[in-house]
Amino acid sequence: MRPAILGLCVCSALGVAGPAGAWGDLGHEVAALIAYDHLTPKARARVDALLAADRDTLTGSGFADRATWADRHQAYDRARAPWHFSAVELDSPRLADACFGFRKLAAGQAASNGPPRDCVVDKIDQFAAELRDPATPEPERILALKYLVHFVGDLEQPLHASDDHDRGGDCIGLVPPRGHATNLHDYWDEGVVEALGGDARSIAARLERDITPAKVTAWSAGAPRDWAMDSYDVARSVAYQIPSLPDCEAHATITLSRTYEARAQSATAVQLEKAGIRIAAELNAALG
Repeated sequence: MRPAILGLCVCSALGVAGPAGAWGDLGHEVAALIAYDHLTPKARARVDALLAADRDTLTGSGFADRATWADRHQAYDRARAPWHFSAVELDSPRLADACFGFRKLAAGQAASNGPPRDCVVDKIDQFAAELRDPATPEPERILALKYLVHFVGDLEQPLHASDDHDRGGDCIGLVPPRGHATNLHDYWDEGVVEALGGDARSIAARLERDITPAKVTAWSAGAPRDWAMDSYDVARSVAYQIPSLPDCEAHATITLSRTYEARAQSATAVQLEKAGIRIAAELNAALG
Protein backbone atom coordinates (compact mmCIF):
# COMPACT_ATOMS: atom_id res chain seq x y z
CA MET A 1 0.00 0.00 0.00
CA ARG A 2 1.39 3.40 -0.95
CA PRO A 3 0.95 6.33 1.47
CA ALA A 4 -2.69 7.42 1.49
CA ILE A 5 -2.45 11.16 0.95
CA LEU A 6 -5.76 11.28 -0.93
CA GLY A 7 -9.36 10.77 0.11
CA LEU A 8 -10.93 7.75 -1.59
CA CYS A 9 -14.46 6.78 -2.56
CA VAL A 10 -15.94 4.37 -5.05
CA CYS A 11 -18.03 5.50 -8.00
CA SER A 12 -19.26 3.09 -10.67
CA ALA A 13 -19.97 5.86 -13.16
CA LEU A 14 -16.34 6.53 -14.08
CA GLY A 15 -15.58 5.92 -17.73
CA VAL A 16 -12.38 4.21 -18.85
CA ALA A 17 -11.56 5.83 -22.16
CA GLY A 18 -7.94 5.78 -23.29
CA PRO A 19 -5.69 8.58 -22.01
CA ALA A 20 -5.00 11.67 -24.06
CA GLY A 21 -1.65 12.90 -25.26
CA ALA A 22 0.83 13.92 -22.56
CA TRP A 23 0.81 17.44 -21.11
CA GLY A 24 -1.93 18.75 -23.39
CA ASP A 25 -1.08 21.64 -25.70
CA LEU A 26 0.16 23.91 -22.93
CA GLY A 27 2.80 21.55 -21.58
CA HIS A 28 4.09 20.59 -25.03
CA GLU A 29 4.35 24.26 -25.98
CA VAL A 30 6.25 25.10 -22.79
CA ALA A 31 8.74 22.28 -23.39
CA ALA A 32 9.19 23.31 -27.03
CA LEU A 33 9.83 26.95 -26.15
CA ILE A 34 12.52 25.91 -23.67
CA ALA A 35 14.02 23.57 -26.26
CA TYR A 36 14.13 26.23 -28.99
CA ASP A 37 16.14 28.53 -26.71
CA HIS A 38 18.73 25.76 -26.24
CA LEU A 39 19.26 24.84 -29.89
CA THR A 40 22.62 25.52 -31.49
CA PRO A 41 22.51 28.14 -34.25
CA LYS A 42 23.00 25.43 -36.89
CA ALA A 43 20.27 23.20 -35.47
CA ARG A 44 17.88 26.14 -35.16
CA ALA A 45 18.44 27.15 -38.76
CA ARG A 46 17.79 23.61 -39.98
CA VAL A 47 14.68 23.30 -37.80
CA ASP A 48 13.36 26.60 -39.15
CA ALA A 49 13.98 25.46 -42.73
CA LEU A 50 12.07 22.21 -42.19
CA LEU A 51 9.15 24.02 -40.58
CA ALA A 52 9.06 26.55 -43.43
CA ALA A 53 8.71 23.68 -45.89
CA ASP A 54 5.85 22.06 -43.94
CA ARG A 55 2.45 22.70 -45.50
CA ASP A 56 0.39 20.75 -42.96
CA THR A 57 -2.47 22.76 -41.45
CA LEU A 58 -3.36 20.70 -38.36
CA THR A 59 -1.55 23.24 -36.17
CA GLY A 60 0.10 26.62 -36.47
CA SER A 61 3.45 26.75 -38.21
CA GLY A 62 5.68 27.79 -35.30
CA PHE A 63 7.99 25.43 -33.44
CA ALA A 64 5.85 25.40 -30.28
CA ASP A 65 2.70 24.91 -32.38
CA ARG A 66 4.24 21.93 -34.16
CA ALA A 67 5.01 20.34 -30.79
CA THR A 68 1.27 19.62 -30.53
CA TRP A 69 0.95 18.17 -34.05
CA ALA A 70 1.30 14.48 -33.10
CA ASP A 71 -1.76 14.64 -30.86
CA ARG A 72 -3.81 16.22 -33.64
CA HIS A 73 -2.61 13.56 -36.06
CA GLN A 74 -3.41 10.82 -33.56
CA ALA A 75 -7.10 11.66 -33.97
CA TYR A 76 -6.77 10.25 -37.50
CA ASP A 77 -4.45 7.40 -36.53
CA ARG A 78 -5.72 5.96 -33.24
CA ALA A 79 -4.05 2.61 -33.88
CA ARG A 80 -0.66 4.16 -33.20
CA ALA A 81 -1.59 5.63 -29.81
CA PRO A 82 0.95 3.28 -28.11
CA TRP A 83 3.70 5.36 -29.74
CA HIS A 84 3.04 8.02 -27.08
CA PHE A 85 3.77 5.76 -24.09
CA SER A 86 6.29 3.55 -22.35
CA ALA A 87 3.88 2.33 -19.68
CA VAL A 88 6.16 0.47 -17.27
CA GLU A 89 4.10 -1.34 -14.65
CA LEU A 90 4.79 -0.44 -11.04
CA ASP A 91 4.69 -4.11 -10.01
CA SER A 92 6.80 -5.25 -12.97
CA PRO A 93 9.27 -2.48 -13.84
CA ARG A 94 10.64 -3.81 -17.12
CA LEU A 95 10.96 -1.27 -19.91
CA ALA A 96 11.37 -4.01 -22.51
CA ASP A 97 7.88 -5.30 -21.70
CA ALA A 98 6.40 -1.80 -22.03
CA CYS A 99 8.20 -1.42 -25.37
CA PHE A 100 7.05 -4.71 -26.91
CA GLY A 101 10.57 -6.08 -26.74
CA PHE A 102 12.07 -3.02 -28.48
CA ARG A 103 10.75 -3.31 -32.02
CA LYS A 104 12.98 -2.82 -35.04
CA LEU A 105 11.88 -1.23 -38.29
CA ALA A 106 12.12 -3.33 -41.41
CA ALA A 107 14.89 -2.41 -43.84
CA GLY A 108 13.90 0.75 -45.68
CA GLN A 109 10.76 1.26 -43.57
CA ALA A 110 10.00 4.87 -42.64
CA ALA A 111 9.58 5.49 -38.93
CA SER A 112 6.29 7.27 -39.63
CA ASN A 113 5.00 4.04 -41.16
CA GLY A 114 6.23 1.76 -38.38
CA PRO A 115 4.13 -0.87 -36.62
CA PRO A 116 1.36 0.33 -34.29
CA ARG A 117 2.72 -1.78 -31.42
CA ASP A 118 5.76 0.28 -30.54
CA CYS A 119 6.63 2.60 -27.67
CA VAL A 120 7.74 6.19 -27.31
CA VAL A 121 11.35 5.23 -26.51
CA ASP A 122 11.76 3.37 -29.80
CA LYS A 123 9.99 6.10 -31.77
CA ILE A 124 12.30 8.80 -30.39
CA ASP A 125 15.33 6.76 -31.45
CA GLN A 126 13.86 6.03 -34.88
CA PHE A 127 12.89 9.59 -35.69
CA ALA A 128 16.19 10.95 -34.38
CA ALA A 129 18.01 8.53 -36.70
CA GLU A 130 15.99 9.80 -39.65
CA LEU A 131 16.88 13.40 -38.84
CA ARG A 132 20.56 12.47 -38.64
CA ASP A 133 20.47 10.71 -42.02
CA PRO A 134 20.92 13.19 -44.91
CA ALA A 135 19.33 10.63 -47.24
CA THR A 136 15.96 10.84 -45.46
CA PRO A 137 13.45 12.48 -47.86
CA GLU A 138 12.31 15.93 -46.80
CA PRO A 139 8.64 14.95 -46.15
CA GLU A 140 9.79 12.22 -43.75
CA ARG A 141 12.31 14.59 -42.13
CA ILE A 142 9.48 17.03 -41.42
CA LEU A 143 7.42 14.25 -39.84
CA ALA A 144 10.45 13.09 -37.87
CA LEU A 145 10.96 16.59 -36.47
CA LYS A 146 7.33 16.97 -35.39
CA TYR A 147 7.12 13.52 -33.87
CA LEU A 148 10.46 13.83 -32.10
CA VAL A 149 9.63 17.15 -30.45
CA HIS A 150 6.31 15.77 -29.26
CA PHE A 151 7.49 12.35 -28.14
CA VAL A 152 10.34 13.60 -25.96
CA GLY A 153 7.71 15.74 -24.26
CA ASP A 154 5.45 12.71 -23.85
CA LEU A 155 8.24 10.76 -22.23
CA GLU A 156 8.62 13.33 -19.47
CA GLN A 157 4.95 13.09 -18.40
CA PRO A 158 5.26 10.52 -15.58
CA LEU A 159 1.95 8.81 -16.34
CA HIS A 160 3.09 8.19 -19.91
CA ALA A 161 6.09 6.31 -18.53
CA SER A 162 4.23 4.21 -15.95
CA ASP A 163 1.08 2.26 -15.18
CA ASP A 164 -0.57 0.59 -12.19
CA HIS A 165 -3.08 -1.50 -14.15
CA ASP A 166 -5.21 1.66 -14.36
CA ARG A 167 -4.44 2.91 -17.89
CA GLY A 168 -1.90 5.36 -16.59
CA GLY A 169 -4.33 6.86 -14.10
CA ASP A 170 -7.11 7.21 -16.66
CA CYS A 171 -9.39 4.98 -14.58
CA ILE A 172 -9.01 7.10 -11.43
CA GLY A 173 -11.58 9.90 -11.41
CA LEU A 174 -11.11 13.18 -9.55
CA VAL A 175 -13.68 14.66 -7.14
CA PRO A 176 -14.16 17.47 -7.79
CA PRO A 177 -12.54 17.79 -11.24
CA ARG A 178 -9.43 19.99 -11.38
CA GLY A 179 -10.06 22.47 -14.19
CA HIS A 180 -10.34 20.43 -17.38
CA ALA A 181 -8.97 17.34 -15.63
CA THR A 182 -11.54 14.67 -14.76
CA ASN A 183 -9.16 11.84 -13.91
CA LEU A 184 -5.62 11.40 -12.59
CA HIS A 185 -4.08 11.08 -16.04
CA ASP A 186 -5.82 14.23 -17.25
CA TYR A 187 -4.62 16.03 -14.15
CA TRP A 188 -0.99 15.24 -15.00
CA ASP A 189 -1.59 16.04 -18.68
CA GLU A 190 -3.25 19.39 -18.16
CA GLY A 191 -4.44 20.32 -14.68
CA VAL A 192 -1.04 20.40 -13.02
CA VAL A 193 0.48 22.40 -15.90
CA GLU A 194 -2.37 24.91 -15.83
CA ALA A 195 -1.74 25.29 -12.09
CA LEU A 196 1.72 26.67 -12.88
CA GLY A 197 -0.10 29.77 -14.09
CA GLY A 198 0.07 31.95 -17.19
CA ASP A 199 0.48 31.15 -20.86
CA ALA A 200 3.14 28.95 -22.43
CA ARG A 201 5.67 31.74 -22.93
CA SER A 202 5.42 33.07 -19.39
CA ILE A 203 5.65 29.59 -17.88
CA ALA A 204 8.63 28.71 -20.10
CA ALA A 205 10.42 31.96 -19.22
CA ARG A 206 9.90 31.35 -15.51
CA LEU A 207 11.10 27.74 -15.69
CA GLU A 208 14.16 28.65 -17.75
CA ARG A 209 15.44 30.80 -14.90
CA ASP A 210 15.85 27.60 -12.91
CA ILE A 211 17.88 25.77 -15.57
CA THR A 212 21.59 25.96 -14.79
CA PRO A 213 24.46 24.84 -17.06
CA ALA A 214 24.99 21.91 -14.70
CA LYS A 215 21.38 20.81 -15.16
CA VAL A 216 21.67 21.10 -18.93
CA THR A 217 24.70 18.82 -18.86
CA ALA A 218 23.08 16.30 -16.52
CA TRP A 219 19.72 16.18 -18.28
CA SER A 220 21.26 15.94 -21.76
CA ALA A 221 23.21 12.84 -20.77
CA GLY A 222 21.96 9.32 -21.31
CA ALA A 223 19.45 8.05 -23.86
CA PRO A 224 15.66 7.85 -24.14
CA ARG A 225 15.67 4.51 -22.31
CA ASP A 226 17.32 6.21 -19.34
CA TRP A 227 14.93 9.15 -19.53
CA ALA A 228 11.94 6.79 -19.55
CA MET A 229 13.01 5.18 -16.30
CA ASP A 230 13.77 8.60 -14.80
CA SER A 231 10.19 9.61 -15.58
CA TYR A 232 8.95 6.29 -14.21
CA ASP A 233 10.71 7.07 -10.93
CA VAL A 234 8.81 10.36 -10.70
CA ALA A 235 5.55 8.50 -11.26
CA ARG A 236 6.39 6.02 -8.54
CA SER A 237 7.55 8.62 -6.01
CA VAL A 238 5.02 11.39 -6.72
CA ALA A 239 2.19 10.69 -9.19
CA TYR A 240 1.24 7.31 -7.77
CA GLN A 241 1.48 8.25 -4.11
CA ILE A 242 -2.18 7.30 -3.73
CA PRO A 243 -4.06 4.39 -2.15
CA SER A 244 -3.54 1.12 -4.02
CA LEU A 245 -6.01 0.73 -6.88
CA PRO A 246 -5.36 -2.64 -8.52
CA ASP A 247 -7.27 -2.24 -11.80
CA CYS A 248 -9.88 -0.33 -13.73
CA GLU A 249 -12.77 -2.45 -12.46
CA ALA A 250 -12.88 -0.52 -9.17
CA HIS A 251 -14.17 2.63 -10.93
CA ALA A 252 -12.59 4.63 -8.10
CA THR A 253 -12.55 8.37 -7.56
CA ILE A 254 -10.19 10.37 -5.37
CA THR A 255 -9.85 13.86 -3.93
CA LEU A 256 -6.38 15.34 -4.33
CA SER A 257 -4.87 16.79 -1.17
CA ARG A 258 -3.09 20.14 -1.20
CA THR A 259 0.12 18.36 -0.29
CA TYR A 260 -0.22 16.08 -3.31
CA GLU A 261 -0.95 19.00 -5.64
CA ALA A 262 2.03 21.00 -4.37
CA ARG A 263 4.36 18.03 -4.95
CA ALA A 264 2.83 17.43 -8.38
CA GLN A 265 3.38 21.04 -9.44
CA SER A 266 6.98 21.01 -8.26
CA ALA A 267 7.68 17.73 -10.07
CA THR A 268 5.95 18.90 -13.25
CA ALA A 269 8.00 22.08 -13.41
CA VAL A 270 11.18 19.98 -13.37
CA GLN A 271 9.78 17.48 -15.88
CA LEU A 272 8.95 20.28 -18.32
CA GLU A 273 12.44 21.69 -17.89
CA LYS A 274 13.93 18.26 -18.58
CA ALA A 275 11.67 17.85 -21.61
CA GLY A 276 12.90 21.11 -23.11
CA ILE A 277 16.55 20.31 -22.53
CA ARG A 278 16.21 16.77 -23.86
CA ILE A 279 14.34 17.89 -26.98
CA ALA A 280 17.17 20.32 -27.63
CA ALA A 281 19.76 17.61 -26.97
CA GLU A 282 18.16 15.30 -29.56
CA LEU A 283 17.84 18.03 -32.17
CA ASN A 284 21.34 19.38 -31.59
CA ALA A 285 22.78 15.89 -31.99
CA ALA A 286 20.79 15.25 -35.15
CA LEU A 287 20.93 18.66 -36.83
CA GLY A 288 23.55 20.76 -35.06
